[in-house]
Amino acid sequence: MNDPRITELLAWAEQEGVQLPYPPETILHLEETGAVVDLRTGAILIGEADALYTWALTPAGEALADWLNGEVLHGDA
Repeated sequence: MNDPRITELLAWAEQEGVQLPYPPETILHLEETGAVVDLRTGAILIGEADALYTWALTPAGEALADWLNGEVLHGDA
């Protein structure tokens, strides 16, 4: 099988200087079943590929985001 995703996984591992936790074919098979594979730790999260997550900033996070948007991104610093 000449799946380009295998080449991508191997190239990523080389670029990051890490060893894949499983053979590329195994990672692809797991992902095709809807799992998410953490390529650094080897953790397998079953059924997480399509999970929706909602994130909310804390007040401190909002203040930091406002500061970054105003000062860093717009050059007001």
